[in-house]
Amino acid sequence: MSFTTIYTSPTGERHVRDWCRERLDSWPTQHRICTLETGLGATAVVVAGQGPRVLLLPGTNFCAATQLDVADALVPDHQVILADLPGQPGLSSPQRPGRGRLAAYGRWLGEIICQVSGEPVVVVGHSLGAAVALAARPGPQIGGLVLVSPAGLSRARLTPALLGVTLPWLVAPTARRSEALLGYMSGQTRGIIDVNRVPVEWMTLVARHSRTSLAPSPLPEPVVRRWEGTRVVVATGAEDRFYPPARISGPARALLGAEVVAVPGLGHLGPHENPALLPALVGRLRG
Repeated sequence: MSFTTIYTSPTGERHVRDWCRERLDSWPTQHRICTLETGLGATAVVVAGQGPRVLLLPGTNFCAATQLDVADALVPDHQVILADLPGQPGLSSPQRPGRGRLAAYGRWLGEIICQVSGEPVVVVGHSLGAAVALAARPGPQIGGLVLVSPAGLSRARLTPALLGVTLPWLVAPTARRSEALLGYMSGQTRGIIDVNRVPVEWMTLVARHSRTSLAPSPLPEPVVRRWEGTRVVVATGAEDRFYPPARISGPARALLGAEVVAVPGLGHLGPHENPALLPALVGRLRG
């Protein structure tokens, strides 16, 4: 398998990693950080809280350090495990797998779960993270899946409006252009911009110093069907412009036997727009 580094320079990689470490160092929630060796290289994992275990897998260009508000909403009732995907900006290996990327990520997830938990975990995947979860092999170590704005079930909806906010952000990133992109990705609440400017700072940083990846293609139907019989909750923002309810409802129902929860007012960044979303969805899975 071929690998490609995501960073444009060693200096850029250092800037991204320093930002993540500073963000985690300033997080007041008690936590520990460990590095696991996997087939995709070193993987950074952050663990916080006590209770039933929930493993969070972020979307494209996000990482543990950008999910702290999301984790804080789960910590009171769960042990939260945040894993940085190798080949995405963060503290894990900068090498991005080439061909067979999702299959490689699925094997990686199995390795991670075996190393971090001796009991079943609920895997919560957002966007790319959901596709990674679906690419893994079901087994007793995974107690259920919560898939939010999931890639892997259908192709992402791409529009001229998306290109209009993405290309300027990639070519000459600024805070204003990051805001425009995040605004496109968010729903009516716009909470990710109005309340918390960390994602704006982060998105500007990764556009300057890393090579973004495209949304993955849908997984083969037999791979997704392996999850029939496992508890699965699928949700997306009612205003998600990439994976709107109408786009993923058919494959979710046909391949997973799951009805999509359409969350009013939220867009593609639902867990960041409203951190209470994930506790509600995990509760729905367990209820």
